Amino acid sequence: MNHLDEIRAKINIEDIVGGFVQLKKAGRNLKGLCPFHNDSRPSFMVSPEKGIAYCFSCNTGGDIFKFIQLIEKVDFPGAVSILAEKAGVRLPEFKPEAHNEKLRILKANDVATNFFANQLKESKKGMEYFIGRGLSEATIKEFQLGLAPDSYTALRDHMKSADFDEKLLLDAGLISQRSIADKSTYGRFRNRYMFPIHDQQGNAVGFGGRIIGDGEPKYLNSPDTPVYNKSFVLYGLTMAKNAIKKEDLAIFVEGYMDVIAAHQAGTKNVIATSGTALTAPQLKLIKRYTNNIAFAFDADSAGMEATKRAIELAQEAKLNIRIIQIPDGKDPDECIQKSPEAWKEAIKNSVKAMDFYFAHAFSIYDQNDLDGKKAILNLLLPLIKQASTNMEQNEHLQRLAYELKTDAQYLWQDMKNLAQKKVYRPASKTEVSAPQKETFSREEYLLGFILEHPDLYEIVHSNLIDVTSFDAASEKIYKALKKVYNSRSVIDVEQVRAELSEEDQERLNVLPMLVEEYYPDFSQEAAKKEVTSLIRQINMKNIRASQKEFEFKIRAAQDPGERTLLLNQYSQILKLANKI
Repeated sequence: MNHLDEIRAKINIEDIVGGFVQLKKAGRNLKGLCPFHNDSRPSFMVSPEKGIAYCFSCNTGGDIFKFIQLIEKVDFPGAVSILAEKAGVRLPEFKPEAHNEKLRILKANDVATNFFANQLKESKKGMEYFIGRGLSEATIKEFQLGLAPDSYTALRDHMKSADFDEKLLLDAGLISQRSIADKSTYGRFRNRYMFPIHDQQGNAVGFGGRIIGDGEPKYLNSPDTPVYNKSFVLYGLTMAKNAIKKEDLAIFVEGYMDVIAAHQAGTKNVIATSGTALTAPQLKLIKRYTNNIAFAFDADSAGMEATKRAIELAQEAKLNIRIIQIPDGKDPDECIQKSPEAWKEAIKNSVKAMDFYFAHAFSIYDQNDLDGKKAILNLLLPLIKQASTNMEQNEHLQRLAYELKTDAQYLWQDMKNLAQKKVYRPASKTEVSAPQKETFSREEYLLGFILEHPDLYEIVHSNLIDVTSFDAASEKIYKALKKVYNSRSVIDVEQVRAELSEEDQERLNVLPMLVEEYYPDFSQEAAKKEVTSLIRQINMKNIRASQKEFEFKIRAAQDPGERTLLLNQYSQILKLANKI
């Protein structure tokens, strides 16, 4: 067994994909939202039996190595290295990380994380800070909290001694350059408490640093790097994802300490945005694990505005939204320090988005004053208009009419007169809409059935009129099937695989999944009938194509002998057509 086979034997495709996609049982397979395009319905299929994950909408996927290549944006050696580490498999002497910048940056971040953690351990004042904020030493270790010393050179010199060059450290965002003219470098993070930021697989991809004492900025984050884009990362997700799937709920908070305090208090399905306002890609990421989210942002005016923006984004993403209203303190961290039970009660008493808006509107405007009523309408009517059904709109308007002591019909009219709200959405180069492939060729289905039920090839061999080639990729598989059958009188899929290139072998693995997707739980007899029907349809299509081709050639023929030959061939095609 070579190292690739050993990795395959130790790692299941469903476990790897399940780290990125919320999967649900679908017959023999599993399904979830595709992580490679803007999927609105679960179209990403995982076959534990075949070790393949594939989306039939955007035609993307493959085995565990291909999936990691696509999801982590690394080359094949990089994917092997990632999976080997997970499987505990020792690789041959060749080390792909030495040739892959992203893996080198991840390694540098790992070394920097350990450096900051060791600095914190050696700092009595630093440990007192975190313990004074209610954290245990176990929690400090779990979240790999650290301290950046008040030095321009300490981190840089440590990293260089660990064989990381300055260019890589600049690319990783761990050091900075003074200017284009002055090439000298210095540590980006100095005199700060450090919070490593991990991706959902547990890789340290960036850092957040809180200033020690006074100074600006209060929080300094890593810049965008080849492994870190703050709009696509959620703080704490690597530790929260299992709890999110188990609870079927993700709780969003604002700060690093909010996440850490919540986890320590036993609420482990809590995450935070990574030094930015909530983004659409972050919501797309969380949809891999759940469709239910709750916002527990700070209870100040900025937190209120953040909540309103977040609700709008989450509604666009078609997520189920709740709002957690913090009873004590201005943020979850303070609430938890005062009373962990009050925090858990607040989660239990979370409200729907419209209930939150109603409470907010009536708390800031006077409902007994005409101007106050107008302000309440200006705030609530555009939100009510966004409700997806007339029934929901009517429910909210009846409630509003009752609160304002007016007639709902007037509110209906006011709402209809509102200009349609336009939401600006900047084009994103990273959000890719799938080229939807809603239909597949008969030939693809036919090959899928043969590979799923090899015994049915005999019907194909006896009845298919293959005067016209399949598409280029399918033709190679069809010819390999034909060759194996002609030499062995049966279809041995492994022998067919040996006739194909690696690329065509991937397609060989995917085609049976096409049948499982669109013909679930087909019996052998039902499959036989479908294959017979597909053969007839393909034959009709091929014969008609040949007819048209010969009709054109006959009209174009100048030589009488050539014309006679073509007419004879054409008559044979007509006889075949009559037999179908």
